[in-house]
Amino acid sequence: MTTGGPRWRTLVAGVFSGALFALAFPPFELPLLVPLALVPWIAALATEEKRGRGLVSGIFFGLTYWSLSIPWIYYVVTRFGGQSSAMGVLSVAMLAMFLAQWPAVVAWAVVAVAAPRSPWRFAAFPVLWVAAEHARSNVYGGFPWNLTGAALFRHAIWIQSAAFWGIYGVGFLVVTASALLAAAGVRRSGRVLAAAAVLALATGAVGAFSLATPSDRAGSPLFAALLQPNIPQESRLREERRAANYADVIEQARKAAAERPDLIVVPESAFPVYWENSRVLRRDLTDLVASCGCALLFNDVETEPGGRYYNVARLLTPTGMGQPYRKVHLVPFGEYVPLPRIFFFVRQVSTEIGEFSASEEPVVLRSGGPWAIGTGVCYEILYPLLSWKQVRDGANLLVTISNDSWYGAGGAQTQHFAGAVLRSVENGRYLLRAAITGISGIVDEKGRILAELPADRKGTLRGRVHLFSARTPWTRFGFAFSGIADALAVAVLLFGLVRWLRSRRFRLAAHG
Repeated sequence: MTTGGPRWRTLVAGVFSGALFALAFPPFELPLLVPLALVPWIAALATEEKRGRGLVSGIFFGLTYWSLSIPWIYYVVTRFGGQSSAMGVLSVAMLAMFLAQWPAVVAWAVVAVAAPRSPWRFAAFPVLWVAAEHARSNVYGGFPWNLTGAALFRHAIWIQSAAFWGIYGVGFLVVTASALLAAAGVRRSGRVLAAAAVLALATGAVGAFSLATPSDRAGSPLFAALLQPNIPQESRLREERRAANYADVIEQARKAAAERPDLIVVPESAFPVYWENSRVLRRDLTDLVASCGCALLFNDVETEPGGRYYNVARLLTPTGMGQPYRKVHLVPFGEYVPLPRIFFFVRQVSTEIGEFSASEEPVVLRSGGPWAIGTGVCYEILYPLLSWKQVRDGANLLVTISNDSWYGAGGAQTQHFAGAVLRSVENGRYLLRAAITGISGIVDEKGRILAELPADRKGTLRGRVHLFSARTPWTRFGFAFSGIADALAVAVLLFGLVRWLRSRRFRLAAHG
């Protein structure tokens, strides 16, 4: 038997770890699996002799993990995309295969960088993993869905380090623990196991200290009301329901205004008409903010001469309305079809306005009062760079509005909420999330979920909000950590490539 063991071992480990890793995320939410899931695969890669087999194991990992994590893609393309069941399955498989490129590169590089059982393999894995997550968040427009740190969103003690190095750093800590556990098993080392325990204890201690340390608050708390009208997508698309849906949302907003909050947040897609072409909407919302003396943040569509459309957020106050926020990151398959040459058979799901355009840079919504709001419309709140830019531009509150009713019951709603929570810790800002069918929530500046309205339930979420102006280390130094990880990962890849080319040259010479 070779050092690498049976040929199938690494491939099976990739599948097994992929399945366990998917179970760590919503809708399953088994966070204990976050540091444990990758251990079998890392251990197998540490002893693997064949680079090609390592690469294939990464593909198997990615196919398994993503197929279990994003089954809601099937619901989207069959229910609203006009595709057959077979095309729905094919869409999930193709997207999973496309996303599998990142763990495949990680696995190849781990095997290529050093000899079997070398400690360098264990050391390389966390660096390559975090660089791969950073790349996945940005390359091809980015897909920052289910980043490792998001699996811990309900456990604030474990995500406090995001204030220093973002969600990527939280993932690095998790995967470093996984690598240490794998090394302890492969090398039969009690010292390495003790190092994993020390890392966990230190992370928990730092998290507990951070949670116990009060933040410097600016002024008195403000009162916010978040609307969750629970209008399913099917109802929104029915012409005969438009008037009734509009009346329901306006009535819910009026009831919220009667309590005189400082801010009312209406979710994405709540209104079936637009500010620019509806006199009724302009009248109703203007009267509403005048009645409560509050600010109202709502979703709209803005048009430009020449037929360009933008998905926007507007902030209306009794003194008027300023510049809207134009969405920067559009929803794949919802507002555009990614990689159209590959997914040529899938049509854009959102057909009610035409093809949306994306803004180049995010703006901060300002009211002339205390609010300076960093906004993310739907999916784009998952991009760490977006909120980072807004907070650096003066945002003292983060708000995201969403329509997740497209995605059915396959876990997308909770996965989306999970990723959004980390933005609060990274930037030291309260986060308000209003979703048309849920999940809506209020998250404090340390990532603690103060209030939550479950999916598929109508209601208004109310809570106190503090505004902060101080910058976290993450906001100050931005992507220094991920940049260093990227550079180290490139070095590992190049070193592994050199070793591979040398070994090929040696074999060719030996057989020549």
